[in-house]
Amino acid sequence: MRHLIDRFTKELRAFIAQREDLLLLVGGTSDDSAIALAVLRDLDRASTADLFLLFANDFGDTASFVDSAVKHLQEEHHLASESRRQAGDEPPPPIPDALLRAGSSPTRRLHGAIDFARSMLLPGGGNRLVWAMFPIRVENWPEYLKLVSSCVPWQAIAPWMRGLRLVFRVDASFSLDASPLAGARRTRVTRLDFGPDALRENFRISTANEKLPMADRMEALLSLAFLASAHGQFADAASHFGTLLDYYRKLDHPLMQAIVMNGLGEMARRQGDLDRAKAWFESAVPPIVEAKEAVVMANVVQNLAAVAYEQERFADAEEYYDGLATLKDCLIDEDGKAMALEWRGLSQEKQGAYEKAMLSWEEADLLCRVFELNHRHKPVLEHLRRAYRKLGMSEKLAALDGERRRQPAGAA
Repeated sequence: MRHLIDRFTKELRAFIAQREDLLLLVGGTSDDSAIALAVLRDLDRASTADLFLLFANDFGDTASFVDSAVKHLQEEHHLASESRRQAGDEPPPPIPDALLRAGSSPTRRLHGAIDFARSMLLPGGGNRLVWAMFPIRVENWPEYLKLVSSCVPWQAIAPWMRGLRLVFRVDASFSLDASPLAGARRTRVTRLDFGPDALRENFRISTANEKLPMADRMEALLSLAFLASAHGQFADAASHFGTLLDYYRKLDHPLMQAIVMNGLGEMARRQGDLDRAKAWFESAVPPIVEAKEAVVMANVVQNLAAVAYEQERFADAEEYYDGLATLKDCLIDEDGKAMALEWRGLSQEKQGAYEKAMLSWEEADLLCRVFELNHRHKPVLEHLRRAYRKLGMSEKLAALDGERRRQPAGAA
């Protein structure tokens, strides 16, 4: 992915530096747009002169979208004013009242906001305003593209467009010629693609690039191995994992050995070979203990627990989930701990130990309440109801049922 991000970063820098085009339309999915925003934020942090204003609000309609952009501009204006005052510099002029009123034409209001934002540029000349609109969700593409079209210099460069670079998100399937922007002047189009196929090709290129350090090539190969395994390309994944394991053994790198072994175990589990998966997960334990890396250790233990449960080795599963709960506690991962407690209880229930299971689920219930883990809470409560019925704890069962009746529809 680094190669793809670097390429997009270079493209953005080149667009900002050039003087011919005003608009850069970036086609991509919502996920691609999130990465594009991260790249723009990195460019903002690296720039000492250019002003970057980034807008990621969802687009429902033009008026509300422009209103949210103006409110964001107010926040940026306040920060710029405070920063200049602290530096002993003259603050930017106040935002005109007409710009703050939502009753005016949204299109003219957007142009006015962009025009005013140029007054926030640091003095010295040559500095540019980069105004980027990347709504993650667009409910009305035709209306959104109409707003984008209003920023195109169809005839000539308007005064509010000077010293400006506009970077707007468009849909992944966007075609300039087949859109309301057909024939747009001073406009260029690029596409982002961080999907599986693009990532696979990127990792393949990096792996084969002999100019890269071997560590970087092996990192790309590891990503390629996990991607192949996730998409059922098991022969390729096995070959890649084998190369990696040999490399990291020769390098005496226990952490990476454990990560590769864990990957081999996950691949075997996807293939339905639980015995082989168990063997690889167990092989990953000694190097990860040596590496003392708790996050990877938790991943390995979780995999061991899941395989034990699938193989109906419920006592082993209980032990693994108990250890996983402790690890998640050390990692301050409340969601992960609640999951481990839930499955510890399920493993205990399978052994007929309903009192122990009840205690596991009551602890998980408390975590879900305190940290508002609503996605986990409902199944935990169902487990508790089952335990209370089995143990004849009618008062606790009645309290849970009463609580459920008092909750609004859709709640846990």
